[in-house]
Amino acid sequence: MNDMESPKRLPRRRWARGQARPRYLEPGDIDRMMIMFVALMSEVSALRDRVDTHEAIADAGQLSATKTVEGFELTSERRAEREVDRQAMLRRVFRAITEEREAAQDGTAKS
Repeated sequence: MNDMESPKRLPRRRWARGQARPRYLEPGDIDRMMIMFVALMSEVSALRDRVDTHEAIADAGQLSATKTVEGFELTSERRAEREVDRQAMLRRVFRAITEEREAAQDGTAKS
């Protein structure tokens, strides 16, 4: 081999294997992630309620000042609509967990 040639390189591994494989989540970490996830979901739900309040105020032709938003009286119909929307969001978000649990209860779980 002369000075101009470089040694042939072996291709790099693209995935970690064996003991060198990185571990990202331990069982306790998964619990903490779930707690964080549920906290974020509650924040999203609160924000959706807040947006709905602003929309209701705008529909009534009022300006959405802080006093108006904080003093907004929620009707029973609108409360029921929010609850339906909230339950639909929870079903979508937790679908993977609930489908797996239901399949396990029915005995149709994938192995």
